[in-house]
This record gives sequence, structure tokens and C-alpha cells, in this order.
Amino acid sequence: MSDNNQRTPDRTHSAPSTEPPILQLYRLNYVKVGGKILDTTDAKLNKYIRFASQHMSTEITASDVIEHALKMLFDRDAGFRNWLKLN
Repeated sequence: MSDNNQRTPDRTHSAPSTEPPILQLYRLNYVKVGGKILDTTDAKLNKYIRFASQHMSTEITASDVIEHALKMLFDRDAGFRNWLKLN
């Protein structure tokens, strides 16, 4: 993994008919968390990791994807954003 704050996808290695991943990498200070996911979710996560790694020409980890997915969830949940303002 790179210490860059953000990686720009290298589109020269992608097939012309596929869209690049929406994943953006921000590698700052992290804490380790644990949890369980369904086996079907894990299978899809592993496929997404392969997809993103190929299109971004860098090693993508499950942590990268989970971090980005949670950030998107927090940013898009209007109820949570309103609750944060009060708490």
C-alpha cells in the first residue's frame, strides 16, 4: 500500500467497456475494528477488491473498501448527519 493521501486511477490498463471503481483511497490514521459479514458479502467484497486493484493499479484491501463504504454511508444518511449536529 502507498502512503499517498489519494490515488488516481490508471485508466491505461482498463478495458474500454468497463467503468472505473468509485473507490477513493485516504490513508491516514486508522484503528482496527472487528466484525462479521455474510459469506455472500465477503465473496462480493473479494471480487470488488480484485476489480478495484486491477483498475487502480495498486493493492486494494478490504479495509480500504470498508472505510470508503462507511464514509459514503455517513455522508449520505441525512438522519445521521442531523443527529450528529445535535450530539
